[in-house]
Amino acid sequence: MTLPPESCLPVLTVTVVRDESTLITLRAAWESLEGQAEVSGLYVTWSYVRLAWQHLAAPGNELWILVVRDEQGRLHGVLPLVRVAERHYGMAVQVLRHIGIWEGDRPGLLALEDADRVWGVLWQSLVAQRSAWQVLDLREQVPQNWPLRALQRPGRGFSTDTLPDIDAPLQPLGADWGLHEASLRAPVRAHRLRMQQRLHAEFPHARTTVARTPEDIPAALGRYLLLEQALVQAGGGVTIGSNLRRAAFYRDWLPLLAARGDAAVWLLGDEGTDLAGLIRLRCGDTWIERHACYAPAQADLSPSLLLTVEALERSFGTTAVESTLVSVREPEGAAGSVLDWYAGRCPTQRLSVWNLRSRLGPIGYLKGLGRRLRPRPRLKR
Repeated sequence: MTLPPESCLPVLTVTVVRDESTLITLRAAWESLEGQAEVSGLYVTWSYVRLAWQHLAAPGNELWILVVRDEQGRLHGVLPLVRVAERHYGMAVQVLRHIGIWEGDRPGLLALEDADRVWGVLWQSLVAQRSAWQVLDLREQVPQNWPLRALQRPGRGFSTDTLPDIDAPLQPLGADWGLHEASLRAPVRAHRLRMQQRLHAEFPHARTTVARTPEDIPAALGRYLLLEQALVQAGGGVTIGSNLRRAAFYRDWLPLLAARGDAAVWLLGDEGTDLAGLIRLRCGDTWIERHACYAPAQADLSPSLLLTVEALERSFGTTAVESTLVSVREPEGAAGSVLDWYAGRCPTQRLSVWNLRSRLGPIGYLKGLGRRLRPRPRLKR
């Protein structure tokens, strides 16, 4: 895309939304921007931010949503952050991070156009407000985006750390399913076939149902959460159903996404017995396998693997161009993994910008001398 000369570009300014009532008044303009934006995502939408704040905010969290407008007041960008008080190096510090990290994947920016310019304006605003924060914690940053390129040398009074973050499994959907399956190792294909045969021997009427409408989602999600309860009782670890706030968030959010075709709940079951569940989201041209679980009593049949691979298979031939895994739960010690069915990885990085014109100044000084402190601060999600 050819950009107009700098002199022809609109002047952009940034305001900070700090209260929920102002967030609510932004709905119409924000959702209008979502429909026009060149850079967007599920985790920077108004509905996500509103419901995440309503259900997932902890006591002491503060909204810190940066809103970019031109001279006419038209929205050009939104960066939904939250300010969190934490302790690092024995000191209380204010940390800014994406709201989208609470239940999201690679949260980023909502920008009408020229995301680099919007990011640049946002950074200038953050610098101007540096007295209000000590750490800017940007998780799951994809390669080559503006923060990773521009903030490696953020300027005087700042220091940065960049660390590897989550590598999301990724499968391009350009070829057909047969070619993809044939490209996999023979033991991977054989394991799936063996599990399919065992499952249908024990559960001859097993089939997959998909809830796609706002009317069908609540009941399907309820069945999914029952599967998770059984998994928790069997010692299967933390799931969305073990946290009442997270469960309430999904009960409110999934029907909204389903109304526009961006969410579904898949269930694999046999005559009243649910064996596995999968929460699928769609973000533009990407399928997101967001959560998966299984009935612990049937863990040896690998039902969550079978269901997730079936969803991947059905993704081929759709208008989507890739599928990614975010939080798929599999039994410990399983013979096969759904990861074997995803050929690629999307590496991400975690960028921490430290404001040294604050109580963190002495730490920055020591870093500058090369005496790196240990342990490295851990900014919790």
